[in-house]
Amino acid sequence: MSNDAIVLLREDHKDVRRLFREYRGLAEGGGGDDGARHRTVQRIIESLTVHTYLEDELVYPRIRQEVPDLAREMDRAEQEHHVADLLCEELSRMSPGDDGYDAKTAVLIDAVERHIEQEEAEWFPRVRAVLGRKELREMGERMQAVRETAPRHPVSGGVLHRIADALEG
Repeated sequence: MSNDAIVLLREDHKDVRRLFREYRGLAEGGGGDDGARHRTVQRIIESLTVHTYLEDELVYPRIRQEVPDLAREMDRAEQEHHVADLLCEELSRMSPGDDGYDAKTAVLIDAVERHIEQEEAEWFPRVRAVLGRKELREMGERMQAVRETAPRHPVSGGVLHRIADALEG
């Protein structure tokens, strides 16, 4: 696999979309028991927690620095991550039998899908045009190294707790 940061982010997106399809099949098809739905949601939460951490800590700051005309978009993206983090934290404390579980999961999926589409269609091409192969490869290598210690579960209190948890590794 490539070490290119954008390629790695797209791979994360592909994995998350696969989990979303799996969840929808379980929730909408009526064939999934509560345990299967819960396990899939937990995998979604873990994937999103790692992914948003990498973007917030490594990717977005670099984009702000190198592609300043995307700064407003990065502000919005960080807020979208914040909302996703809150939903993930709430879902991590819920069970499929709880009121709102499926609705909350559906809202999370819809929001993340819109976010992914915007990143892939609008931001990634602009970032690739500004950053060279070497820079994207270096960023990707850093992402892979940090991924090992990135938080896997949402933490109450937001980004400061996530940073402290990752540093404790």
